[in-house]
Amino acid sequence: MKRAVWLAVAVMCLTSALSMTSVAQVKYNEGPVDRVVLLHILPGHFDAFMDDLKKNIVPIWEAQKKAGLIESYGLFLNTTRSTPDDWDFGYELKYKNMAALDGLPDKVYDMRMKQYGSSSAEQKVIDKRVENVHVVSSYLLRDITLR
Repeated sequence: MKRAVWLAVAVMCLTSALSMTSVAQVKYNEGPVDRVVLLHILPGHFDAFMDDLKKNIVPIWEAQKKAGLIESYGLFLNTTRSTPDDWDFGYELKYKNMAALDGLPDKVYDMRMKQYGSSSAEQKVIDKRVENVHVVSSYLLRDITLR
């Protein structure tokens, strides 16, 4: 009799666990993670920003891509600005997953120093960059595919 009760309890627990698992199951697969940054380029500073982007930023992204820290990067323009202070330019960095962001500043530090030479030289470039653009918004997005 005890054996029958234990078997019944075990079957009920297993059935309950299986039904909860199916209800709690996520309806999508998680994919890569995107960092999207939208920038407002100050009037008259477009060329200076683009020169800085080409000379200083893209080489670091290329080094990150070569090292496998990012999968890709993308650049885009806003062609439907709604206000004069709306964003003009955006970029996207694609990471394999959330774990790829762990310790990222330390992993990128040597690449930045190779590009700029020193922290003080990097700071001078950043100070100049701030004269050309400001960040409107920055998002961390996860790609998903439906199951």
